[in-house]
Amino acid sequence: MFSAHNIAIYVINWCLDRNIQITNLKLQKLLYFLQGEYSKTTGNRLIIDDFYAWQLGPVVPSVYAEYSIFSSSALPAQKQTVFISNEDACVMDAILQKYAYCSTWNLVELSHQQDPWKYQHEIFGDKALIPYKSIADYFGKGGAL
Repeated sequence: MFSAHNIAIYVINWCLDRNIQITNLKLQKLLYFLQGEYSKTTGNRLIIDDFYAWQLGPVVPSVYAEYSIFSSSALPAQKQTVFISNEDACVMDAILQKYAYCSTWNLVELSHQQDPWKYQHEIFGDKALIPYKSIADYFGKGGAL
């Protein structure tokens, strides 16, 4: 398992290496889809941090806070390097290939249609915890793109 911070660095640099503009909002959605799809593919949790059901979809608050200084502007390349095994990188690259080319608002809309966010947000309100098990179960049953 990795910290959301480390996976965020990987995602930002992956996107920028492919000339895909990424904002904090898009980063949050990509982290969520990585968590779900990685769980579906490997049976394991990728990100140790929890997601919360915010108004615009699933969010890891610590990562949101870290990049909030950029508001809705594009995020810059990250100078830090993160060690990710080739196996994990291959899985994450395939997932990012599937989602990163979607617009931010399409990713927000997609996350809003999914049970992990929808249930927690509608029942428990804004900023409710989305249990990892609900993400893993949803994606395991074929939820996603």
